[in-house]
Amino acid sequence: MGHIFLGFDPGGIDAFGWCVLYANECKEVEYVAGGICSNAREAINMAEKNTDRPPAGIGIDSPMYWSPAGDRAADRLVRKQVIAADGSSGTVGHVNSLRGACLAQGVMVGCLARQIWDGVPITESHPKALLRVWPDVSSFTSGFALQNDHERDAAIGAYSALAWFSQTLGWRDLRQFEEDPFDLIDAPPPVYWFPVTN
Repeated sequence: MGHIFLGFDPGGIDAFGWCVLYANECKEVEYVAGGICSNAREAINMAEKNTDRPPAGIGIDSPMYWSPAGDRAADRLVRKQVIAADGSSGTVGHVNSLRGACLAQGVMVGCLARQIWDGVPITESHPKALLRVWPDVSSFTSGFALQNDHERDAAIGAYSALAWFSQTLGWRDLRQFEEDPFDLIDAPPPVYWFPVTN
């Protein structure tokens, strides 16, 4: 019996991606369903309709915790890796400068998921940074007929949840670098599972 993984890409009206993946015991992944909608409630409803069991993990492209000091240590680390991979520092924004849909709807989809699946593991995901620093992500997404960047980013969120569940080598919880994280979702707190390349 395999596992279900969900991914969400909060982006606002007609730009909120959602994805359901199934991974069997051999870690072979099947795209079950995905699409776009407009808000956290719709995204959770669509994901729930396309699952036959509780998810083993959820990846959300949104900050799952904040830092009272402003910029998060995790964002500084990811930003440094993106720049080292010839990417733009703007790929990884500061929490204080992110759009409302990303901040508010991301936290809401996490809270709604926990209302349905108590204690489900949640990881923060950063699809655009992952595409830059972890080549396997591009290979992974090329295997599915994704319609747009929102669906792609939601699928990468589910990929991040699978990586956390599998404890993929080279990845770790970036939350550990925060001195005083401000949690927005009830315990257990979400992690930020991401590859550390240096």
